[in-house]
Amino acid sequence: MYRKESMVVLLDKSRFPSPKGMAMFKKSLAALIFLLSVSETVSAEEAWYTGDERCVPPKDDGTYSAPYKALDHPHDYPTFPGADKPGWSCSYERDDGVIIQFGDSRTPQVQWLSLWGGDD
Repeated sequence: MYRKESMVVLLDKSRFPSPKGMAMFKKSLAALIFLLSVSETVSAEEAWYTGDERCVPPKDDGTYSAPYKALDHPHDYPTFPGADKPGWSCSYERDDGVIIQFGDSRTPQVQWLSLWGGDD
């Protein structure tokens, strides 16, 4: 059975946002996406080594390269300033025999080559 009244309710223009409201929604959504992408970039750049009370990370004084994850850069050989410096690492054995490891003492370039460099 066909009901004409229900069709009128479904096509009621008051249920749809106005063109001005839709434009505002699109601008707000674009601004939100931009802010999220910028905040992710800033937080990624500010990341430094982590440790604990027995392995205290060094200060960012240029002695070590920045932390580097070669898995995140399959097509980008590291050429940033400090990519040829060793990374910081620290390890120790807990009383229960578990070995705790922080960082990677290899240079970012060696890390990348060992993962993506191929068989030479």
